[in-house]
Amino acid sequence: MEDREKESPLAEVKGKGSEGEDVEPGPASVGDPGETSDAAKLKEQLAYLAAEFENFRKRVAREREAQAAFGNERLLLAVLPFLDNLERAMGQATASSEALLSGVRMTYDQFLSELGKFGLEQLPACGGTFDPSRHEAIASVPATGMPGGTILAEARKGYLLHGRLLRPAQVTVAAGPPEDGDGDAPAGSEDRS
Repeated sequence: MEDREKESPLAEVKGKGSEGEDVEPGPASVGDPGETSDAAKLKEQLAYLAAEFENFRKRVAREREAQAAFGNERLLLAVLPFLDNLERAMGQATASSEALLSGVRMTYDQFLSELGKFGLEQLPACGGTFDPSRHEAIASVPATGMPGGTILAEARKGYLLHGRLLRPAQVTVAAGPPEDGDGDAPAGSEDRS
């Protein structure tokens, strides 16, 4: 009996896997009822954990679908009052053009203010300097008295979302003065007076 007690630590080492994980007992320990009940408990726990993980995976997939479907709910609820105001403005066909324009301006300002709460801000452009990372030049116009690269007009506003460019502004830029004497000017454009 003492020999068996001395062998039991070795049997435990042999029963461990290469990374210290328990290995299902082999046929040598079939006779020990304690080890088979432990193995059955472990299998039961493993099946339970596998089922829990599958439920978790399904729940996360459902939540992800719901977020995709209803993720813009806050934004849309904030936009609905502006649709109401525009419908009221369209219903005022008999109102003067000044009153109608005033109502549309107030709705526009209210709309921008509400979108600002979601991190949207307009990108200022007119009178500023052209920045290719924030502006899209759609035309270059020679302008006297203006340095090259000055933004003269804005065809479409640009917007930032939480400080990151959402849409570049489309702008018309003042062309710089022609280069003199360096040979950079195109052929035939030299002054021959």
